[in-house]
Amino acid sequence: MEQIGTTVGKGNGKGVDGRKGKDKQSAVPQPQILKARMPELVKLKKASDTASVHLNDAVKAAAEKSGLLASVVRKAVVASAGEDFEAKHREVEQLQLAFDAIA
Repeated sequence: MEQIGTTVGKGNGKGVDGRKGKDKQSAVPQPQILKARMPELVKLKKASDTASVHLNDAVKAAAEKSGLLASVVRKAVVASAGEDFEAKHREVEQLQLAFDAIA
């Protein structure tokens, strides 16, 4: 008989014990917490999907009006919304230098 919480798997070292606590021990699964939070999580997922559709439409519209590729507009938006704008800006400058050198 297999014991609950034992490691069973394909030998990849991950096992099936689930999440680990701060003490690096297997956490005790509490599916009732997931059940209680499921309505909130589903609502957030649906809102995320709707927001994604609106973002896609807005990116396409901005690309059409600006004459830029939608992928460029999206990358600029993602970089502006994140904390790595300066890093992305440097990367684009270096990419431009590379393309100029090989063109």
